[in-house]
Parts: sequence; structure tokens; C-alpha cells
Amino acid sequence: MKSFIIIVLIVIGAYFGYQQYFASEDTVKITGNILISQQNSYNINAPQVSSPLYIATIQGTAQNTSSKPIKNVFIKYKISGKNTSAMIFNLGPGEQTSYTTKSVKTRAKNPSFHLENVIYEDSN
Repeated sequence: MKSFIIIVLIVIGAYFGYQQYFASEDTVKITGNILISQQNSYNINAPQVSSPLYIATIQGTAQNTSSKPIKNVFIKYKISGKNTSAMIFNLGPGEQTSYTTKSVKTRAKNPSFHLENVIYEDSN
């Protein structure tokens, strides 16, 4: 049993070591924060029953960490299980630019969000 636990720990360490040193060459570095604003939602028939509606977007920066220009950078997020995205058309070597995703309506005051993926094309 003790050797099994040691083998499992070695495998987990090898996996994280691989991710850190070999698979971490990201061409685009993405950072983002969620912005939430409350929108009044009224129901004519029952104004006291309606729960508040929130609008959520993500604002952040994208930086090209490679020495080659890239184009059509598509940044995809999920906010409360709903897809949203932003597009950057051109990003030169070492260049950093801001982006804002499309708005998502949600009933959650503090919705969960995470970066789904980043897709881009090399510029030639």
C-alpha cells in the first residue's frame, strides 16, 4: 500500500512537471476580470416578485508572448454556464491589448466564470 501511494505521487508530480515545463509555452497570455452591473427587471403583473437581473462581462488584456505576429485571436469564456467571447484581429510580437466580451444576462449576483479556450492564427 505504501509503495502504491508513492507511485501515485510520482505520477502526479511527473504530470504537473510536464505541464509546467513542456506544455506551458503559451503564445497568448490572457488575463481577465468579471464586471457585473444590476439591471432593474420589472414585471407589470407582479413587481414585488421579480428577482434582480445582472449583466456580466469580462474585461482583460491579451499579450502576444511570441516573436511572430498573430491574427484573429478568439477568446472564449463561460459565465454561469453561458458562452461569451471576444475577438482581437491583429496582435504583434510582444504587443498587449485590452478586450471586452459580449454581455451575458444572469440572475446570480456573483456568477462563476472561467476561460474556455483561446484560438488564433499565425500571420504570414
